[in-house]
Formats: sequence, structure tokens, C-alpha cells
Amino acid sequence: MTKTSGIYITNNGLSDHIGVAQVLPYLQGLARNGHSSSVISVEDPANWAVTRPASLSVDTDPSCTGELRFYPIFRRTGPVRRLQRFFVPMQMRRRVEKIMKMRAVAIIHCRSYMPLGPSLTAAKNHGAALICDVRGYWIDQRFEGGARSPQNALDRAKIAHFRKLERRAYAQAHQIVTLTHDAKKVIEAAPSYGNGPITVVPCSVDQEAFDISPRARSRIRETLAIPPNALVVCYLGSSSGVYRMDLVNRVYDAARKLVPEARLLLMGNHRGTDHVKAAAAHGVVLDSADVITRKVPHSEVPNYLNASDIGLSFQVSTPSSLGVSATKVGEYMACGLPVASNLGVGDIQRIVQDGQFGAVLRNDSQQEVDRVARVLVELSRIADRTGIKRHGRKYYAMNKAIAAYDSVYRAVISKG
Repeated sequence: MTKTSGIYITNNGLSDHIGVAQVLPYLQGLARNGHSSSVISVEDPANWAVTRPASLSVDTDPSCTGELRFYPIFRRTGPVRRLQRFFVPMQMRRRVEKIMKMRAVAIIHCRSYMPLGPSLTAAKNHGAALICDVRGYWIDQRFEGGARSPQNALDRAKIAHFRKLERRAYAQAHQIVTLTHDAKKVIEAAPSYGNGPITVVPCSVDQEAFDISPRARSRIRETLAIPPNALVVCYLGSSSGVYRMDLVNRVYDAARKLVPEARLLLMGNHRGTDHVKAAAAHGVVLDSADVITRKVPHSEVPNYLNASDIGLSFQVSTPSSLGVSATKVGEYMACGLPVASNLGVGDIQRIVQDGQFGAVLRNDSQQEVDRVARVLVELSRIADRTGIKRHGRKYYAMNKAIAAYDSVYRAVISKG
């Protein structure tokens, strides 16, 4: 077995939701396949204290032939937090140098854009192979989601800096990983692309943890006082930036006209009163009694999805969305829910397949919103949940994602 020793650098926290769902499982899978990683992550101190990941090695897991070591950077709170983002790359660089002095490193695995500077420098200075894990088009998402403004000089300077790093990464990376086939085509067309191998690894879902459970459905519905025959429309995740909550509200509104006894379940950092006000601005009048908001641990998410009948996932339809693989879509499908998304989000048409496993919104017209609602309501009544799960597994299975990363690591080392 080819074994590697690498440094994995991410601006996400392993104790945060994304880290728990989309980073740590891959690292653990790689360790079980013989790859050892020193992990540099940016953590919330409170989360780390509660859900700090255990080191992984032959001492703690007999099936494991690699190791995981953790070198967290802790986020500051208060006014200093805004300034810290300027210092995090320097802190990452220092940790990389510290690790390099302790052990030989063959791979620098950079997740997304924030760690690009330290990753490129380390790979160059120490002769390590660089894996550029793109994870969507972060630069463009900053503008398209409103987090950065092209009219702001400081924002333009930040974006110019990361655009330069992006060009270097596309040119120099030994392997590039991206989330969608649509995104792969965009990278291949980039002038700076250096013809390095590109592997598509969509966001993945633990298909055992996210499963179909009639027992969970009954328990959660009883807890939430939802009538057995009520239609539950679910939205999981953030409501900010690139997410189209106006479409969530409009599709729910159209669905409740077909099924008056309908509920909207919002999972994440949502406040019912704020959502009702926002919906009114979109021309949708919601009854606060029908809007259920819950923030639950990642382990509880499957139970609440099982209590649902439909899953919604709408994002801005912009160039950066071609690089999006929505984890929530995979989680919905793993629990057997028909899904609605919109055109322009990476690979979504081939995954959802309009009318079969959900509906794809073609445009923002009311006629199209009504059509999508009709399709979803009908599927909620007749859909084969196990068939939806089986289809979703083709794209979102965790073991397939781990196997893909394992192949990437082996390919890098074989050429080293």
C-alpha cells in the first residue's frame, strides 16, 4: 500500500458543521487507507471544546494504518475577529514550517482559497506536491452573494490578491479537485490552467447516518406537533448570501395552496419572526404558526429530514454556482426526499432529473414556481423513497468520495 505524509490546510473548523460533515470524514477515510495527515484548521474555541476530533491511528482504530494530528488555529471573538482574517495566513505558514521541521511531508492539500498563499509557498519551498481542492468558486461567490462589492477599493484589492493565487494554483497544482463536472470544464478553459489532472468529488453524505426512518418520522412529527397528514417542506442550512430564500418562500406558498395543511421547516440559524418579515418583502404572507425553526446537532439532522416530505435548495444562478455541490441535496436524497433546485447550479439537472427525483426550476416566473410545487406535491405522495436514496447514492456516497481522494493521493505520490 502506498502511504503518504501530508499537511491538510483548511479555513473551516473540524468542530464546525462543515468540518464534521465534509472535512473530517474524508481525513479519517484517508487515514484508514494509510495516509497520514497533519491538519491545520481554524476553530471556534467553544465548538472545539465540545466536539474536538480524536486523533486517529493504529492505537485508536485497529483498521487504521495512517495517522491524524491536529494543529488548530483558534478564532478570536469581538472586534479583533475581523482583523484576525488578515493574520490567519501567517499563522498557517508558521504551523506548516513547524510541522515540516518535525517530519517529512510529501503533499500539501489546500482546501479552498483562504489557505492558498501558505500552501503555494510551502509546496514551492519544500518540494511538496500541491493538491488544490477548489470547493466552488469562492472569489466569484463573494461578489455574487454580496459579501464583497466591486465598488469598494479594499474588496477589489482582496479579490485581486486571491485571483492571483488562483491563477498560480491552477498552473502549479499537481492535482486539482473540484465539486462538479460543470466546474471542471470552467477550470480547463481558464488561461492559467496548466493541464494538471482534475478529479470531480461532489460533497458527500454518510448514507448510514442519513437514512430512511419511519420511527424518526413519527417521533419528530409528534415532538413538533405536526399532524400525520400535513405536508412538511424543509429548507436546511444558511439563508444568507447566495441562497434564494425568496424562491423557498414562493415554492412553499404554491405548495400550501395545493395542501393547505402544510408546514415550512427551517433548519439552521433561522428566526421565525425574521423569516416571516423577509417573506412579506418577497410578496409572500406566511402564518408564523406554520413556520418551524430548529437548530440541531449534525447527528439529529437526519431525524428532522425524515419528518419532512420535500427538500428545497435554491441558489443564485450565476457563473460561480456552476462550482456548487449542495450538501443539503445529498442529505435530502439520502433520507428519500424529493428535491427542488434551480437551473445554473452545478450538475443539478443530471442529479435531480426533473419529475423523477424532484423538480428543477427553469426560471423565476410564477407559472414555473407553480409547476415545481405541483411536481413536488405529487412526488411526496407517490415517490419511492428508497429509489430516491438509491439514485442519490450514485453521486453523494461518502465511501465513493473517500475512494476518489485516496486515488488522488496515490496518483500524486506515484508521480513524485
